[in-house]
Amino acid sequence: MTGSMPDEFGVEGDWTIARRHVVRWAECDLYGHVNHAAYLVMFEDLRIEHWLSLGQALRPDAPGPVVAKLEARYHRSIGFLDEVLLTLRVPSLRRTSFVHEYAVWRKGLVFSCTALLVCAQDGASLPIPDEARRLMVERDGARQA
Repeated sequence: MTGSMPDEFGVEGDWTIARRHVVRWAECDLYGHVNHAAYLVMFEDLRIEHWLSLGQALRPDAPGPVVAKLEARYHRSIGFLDEVLLTLRVPSLRRTSFVHEYAVWRKGLVFSCTALLVCAQDGASLPIPDEARRLMVERDGARQA
């Protein structure tokens, strides 16, 4: 993440991917607050962007990341038309799985989530491809768990 984004959104720590996002009406409940499930959908694009940045593909005949576990924490509410920053980082990996940490920022932390992702194909877990593993360690700073 570069430029003034960390200061502009009150971001703490280092993040691999950062993307601006304006809250859409479809993401809100009838009170105009972001619906709890919408946060998880916001991170789908970051998850895909990260997997593709590792030189991997999203096809039925290729291994891909499957969400196995999520732990979410809602710190503060945000609402319709709020501009936020979505971030992703990879703190750790194992042979067939890796962890994504996600956060939403607007004048500080709004939402945080940890996801355990399993590399899978045809319903079976597979080792993380060598190139993806290398990039997660060297570029993203992931450590072997």
